[in-house]
Amino acid sequence: GLVLCTCGPTGRITKSVTMLKIMVDLNVFDFVLVFSGVSTIDNLVIHALSCFIENVFMYHMKPWDALLQSFGEDRHAIDTSPVVLCFADMIAEGTSYERVVKCRMLALSSFGDAQPWGLDMYCCPQCAGPSQNIQFNACRRKFYRSRWLQTKMKIYCHQCKTSKDDIPAPSWVHSCCMDNLYRVWYNWPLTNLQLSEIGVSH
Repeated sequence: GLVLCTCGPTGRITKSVTMLKIMVDLNVFDFVLVFSGVSTIDNLVIHALSCFIENVFMYHMKPWDALLQSFGEDRHAIDTSPVVLCFADMIAEGTSYERVVKCRMLALSSFGDAQPWGLDMYCCPQCAGPSQNIQFNACRRKFYRSRWLQTKMKIYCHQCKTSKDDIPAPSWVHSCCMDNLYRVWYNWPLTNLQLSEIGVSH
């Protein structure tokens, strides 16, 4: 596997992520892990990263499962930076197996930190203002435990002074297991349709 302790564009720009995925497609690596936050603070991610490597190479866990049991359970690490993992998975087809390559983003959902459902690239649907200019809050009934992702959202944009209520989480955002509360994952990079759904111009 390959671990890149970088940040920002390496895990954000579609072309960069596509190139990382190609290395797994070509079977050069079984997985590639990269950080995608604004910055990567070594002392905050080193423990989770060590656990991830230990789970994969010593306990022979699948890369995605290892990620959930390391970064998915370390709030400080995942709060510092979302993690992108490109990995190969073996899918059973009858008596044979097919090698399928997947690429996912693991992130922390926090309305208060302008990361609704782990989507820090969320933009105002009215003026396309960035998430830093938007106030995010839970709307109406708030769900807990395994149903927390069903909580709808209301937003107020300080840039264009508009608000919107009853916004559900996108169907392509998935909650991790209950032990990983407020941790989400989605396939990465997002499609143009998905970007449009969260107000991002492309």
